[in-house]
Amino acid sequence: MTKEKVLTGFPSVDKPWMQYYRKEFANVPLPEKTIYQYLLEKNQEYTEDIAMIYYGKKISYGEFFKNIDTAAKILCSMGVNENDRVLYLLPNIPETAYLLYGGSKIGAVSDYIDPRPDSVDVKVSARKVLNIILEEKIRHIVALDQCYMAMLRPVEKELKEQGIDQILIVSAADSMDIRGRIHYLFETKQYCTYKELREKLRQQKRLSGLYAEAEKTTLLSLLSYSELAARTQNVNYEEIPYRKRRLEIIVHTSGTSGKPKPIPLSNDNLNAYVHQTFGANMPMTRQDRALHILPYFAAFGIVDVVHSGFCHGNCLIEIPEFLPKDLGKMIRRHRVQTFIGAPAWFVSLLEDPALRKADLSFMTMLTYGGDSLNAEQEEKLNHFLREHKCPASITKGHGMSETCGCASFAAGVYNRPGSVGIPLPDTIYALINPETRELLAFEDGKEFIEGELLISSPAVTNGMLDGKTIVPHVEIDGIDYICTKDIARMYRDGSMVFLSRSDRSFTRYDGYKVKPYEIEAIIRKNRKVKDCVIASFADDEKHGKMPVAHVIPEERLQGYEAKVNLAKEIIQECFIDNPEVSSRQIPAKIHFCHDFPISKNSKLDYKALDNFILTGEEITVSCEETNIALGEIKIF
Repeated sequence: MTKEKVLTGFPSVDKPWMQYYRKEFANVPLPEKTIYQYLLEKNQEYTEDIAMIYYGKKISYGEFFKNIDTAAKILCSMGVNENDRVLYLLPNIPETAYLLYGGSKIGAVSDYIDPRPDSVDVKVSARKVLNIILEEKIRHIVALDQCYMAMLRPVEKELKEQGIDQILIVSAADSMDIRGRIHYLFETKQYCTYKELREKLRQQKRLSGLYAEAEKTTLLSLLSYSELAARTQNVNYEEIPYRKRRLEIIVHTSGTSGKPKPIPLSNDNLNAYVHQTFGANMPMTRQDRALHILPYFAAFGIVDVVHSGFCHGNCLIEIPEFLPKDLGKMIRRHRVQTFIGAPAWFVSLLEDPALRKADLSFMTMLTYGGDSLNAEQEEKLNHFLREHKCPASITKGHGMSETCGCASFAAGVYNRPGSVGIPLPDTIYALINPETRELLAFEDGKEFIEGELLISSPAVTNGMLDGKTIVPHVEIDGIDYICTKDIARMYRDGSMVFLSRSDRSFTRYDGYKVKPYEIEAIIRKNRKVKDCVIASFADDEKHGKMPVAHVIPEERLQGYEAKVNLAKEIIQECFIDNPEVSSRQIPAKIHFCHDFPISKNSKLDYKALDNFILTGEEITVSCEETNIALGEIKIF
């Protein structure tokens, strides 16, 4: 006779979500391998399968492993040793994947930062990158040619002074043959007008000219990836064995005051996340075509899309540059089964003319993360999918960069509209009272509890880098957790609904986390500003949230011109000239007002500001941007 399990009411102890998982999966041990070894184990019998498609070029898993070997040889020829940190300024191109796993083979640490200039001022962007290089003890640098020109060329002297005297340069065309270049032109034309295509080609020609000049005058040695690939085939190297908890990659989140915060992740973290996806009822099948848009510098991209996708034997469609307006065309053109992205990208599909009469019966997994959609938005999207013959519903999850991206997932019976699903199989969620910090339990007669979420998982970063605590941990009843600052509701079956962020932060349309208190402090430093509160508004054009600054000026502004002039001064002084902030913190709207709304208990009414209806009298701050480019800032 089996003994019935006694429930304590504490979800972290009872783990009610485990009822939805196969019992035998709990006994499957976590992989003790490097990320390269784990990738090889999952694909060594499928070398003919396609790993990537890049502008028409199909790269098999067999070729992938050969190219990883070449990347390891290239890194060794540059003098990269075990535990050396290599900074990468690369978009989603095949070489980025080769170098990730090539670095893993030789024990290097791959450090990824946003490859897009972070300011309209080239010198400011370069200074930010230099600060990261110094703070994160970078020994080697790999960059796309245009990233080198925009973010490294202005600080060559400082790099040389730090002992960095060479940069490995990668071109987006390195993996293109003549047929691939023709395919690039044809595919690019699908997403832009002839005028835009001509301008793009003109810019590329201009960049090539500038880079050729830079090669003649540079203080550093610029190494060509394609040339080294041909010259280093006879280089020998030692493959470094797996070492438990060894630092493997560093990704970045938005961080304090716009400064990217490093998140150190080990082989164990990355593999533990992927291991859980095999038991988490995710609808991922070998050779599913996955649209790869999310970037490497974000854990959601490099772990949830790249490493997980490859280990599941997916075929990644590499997208180096992306505009949300092109998403529908990309989905139809590539007939992708899997797409993982930001909520705003999915909302944009509802009005995408490319999908108006499209048959989406080929799609099997559509997952969003980084922010939440409400139940009504989800129902609209699911209705849209049903109308277009898609057999799948929107799935989603909850997590942070610190948890390798995803820590919970919603599928099947626990994929309720508005929910974020249940914890992954080897993950524990607990809820605490945000004020008393006491652990919460289910009470008799109540179907749910509400509080701040805590997460424990083998995929969670240890939070330490160079002896400093980057991500603090707390221990409760012998379990190690990180705090999320996310307020949520958990039901008795373990399913959760996100409610709010305790620090008022929200996510832009492109997945960038906006922290209002940081921007408020920046704008308040302007001598003509009395006070400022940042809120979000729904940007119809971008199909997502953008920041709006509600500003009380020191003196009453008379007329439209006075408002524009102060707005220009704020943007120039507080953002463009400020190396400590990101261009993505710039408010898209500035609303000058006389006071802020007050709640019944005489406190500032943040909810009223979040629900503020724009009148059209606000000053607009416009900046054309893609995932790797930043345009001119216009204020009107």
